[in-house]
Amino acid sequence: MVPQNITENLLLEELRTRGGDVEYGTKFVTAEPQDGYVNVTADRNGERAGFTAFFVVGCDGAHSSVRHGLGLAMEGGEYHDSFMLADIETNEVLPSDEMQLCPSELGPLAIFPISAKRRRIVATIEQPQGDAPSLELVRKTLVERAPGGIEAGALHWSSYFRIHHRNAAQMRRGRIFIAGDAAHIHSPFGGQGMNTGLHDVWNLVWKLDLVLRSHANDSLLDTYEAERLPVIKGVIHTTDTLTKVMGTPNKFAHVLRDAFIPMVSHLAPFQHAFVQRLSELGISYRGSPIVEGPGTRYFDDSIRGGNHIGSRFLLLIDETGGTSTEAAKQLCEHFQSVLELRPSTCRGITLVRPDGYIAYSADRGGASALESVGSLLERQVSQS
Repeated sequence: MVPQNITENLLLEELRTRGGDVEYGTKFVTAEPQDGYVNVTADRNGERAGFTAFFVVGCDGAHSSVRHGLGLAMEGGEYHDSFMLADIETNEVLPSDEMQLCPSELGPLAIFPISAKRRRIVATIEQPQGDAPSLELVRKTLVERAPGGIEAGALHWSSYFRIHHRNAAQMRRGRIFIAGDAAHIHSPFGGQGMNTGLHDVWNLVWKLDLVLRSHANDSLLDTYEAERLPVIKGVIHTTDTLTKVMGTPNKFAHVLRDAFIPMVSHLAPFQHAFVQRLSELGISYRGSPIVEGPGTRYFDDSIRGGNHIGSRFLLLIDETGGTSTEAAKQLCEHFQSVLELRPSTCRGITLVRPDGYIAYSADRGGASALESVGSLLERQVSQS
């Protein structure tokens, strides 16, 4: 697991290479939508500052001021237990490339490897002791719930927190959006919090970019909520179920859990499905108004890291599979501002969105397939 501070530094470095920056000491105050823009008020080190923006995206955490300003309620519930979070130095008895999920009648425990000797511990705590978890409490919890042999040698950082399993029913009001913890909060078991927030923004930014450059209509922005809410609800359901199963006090449930999990965890299909779900590599947008088909991610080294896509769709065709190259070129000329034609080694025809997800695919890339691609693009982009 990559520590959050390293992830933040990588994102900040990339932001700065693109001409952006983060204004520390700046706090959001209000956002007032106007005709075609938003008036924003911020507090910069104690002084009020005003500016205008075409759009506002609230990524300001579980207590989001942007969400509260929009009057968006969070739906869901709260866990009764408190949680303990601790970054510790350990011995090397556990593999450094495996996450440990430890069921216990005392409450679930998760161990996330950061390095060979450093790990993050997440566990439910019935009664917090002191302002923050002590090394003694961490050691006691590991003895009671963790695999035998692991030892905590030093405590780098720790905290108590309470958590909910909730999501906002809406993620957009006009020109104002919410994303990340501002839109959803859930159990930390599974380690999906930051990934889910990053997926929110990844889904939204290419749509904002096309609209800002007058290459798409406003209805494309509605698909942000339509695509992300089902995924968010799935994450909340998975982490909530995992938390309850790992910490159930029911003796009969213990027997079933302790017999079933070891049995299926060695099966390759289960391992694949589990990794796909927790890593969120298996996210799909089936049922989206701008997707025809499963809406899975397109994995190919040619677009690794988002390179060579840019803010446009890719039309990939197998030139030997019956697709008319000339007809495909004409379609790309019609959508020249947002569509690029590339040859492919895969059969048929594939339309890849700017975020790397497949909007359409067909094993046979004839005229009907190109018509479907054209119709799909017509619904979301403009040719101006």
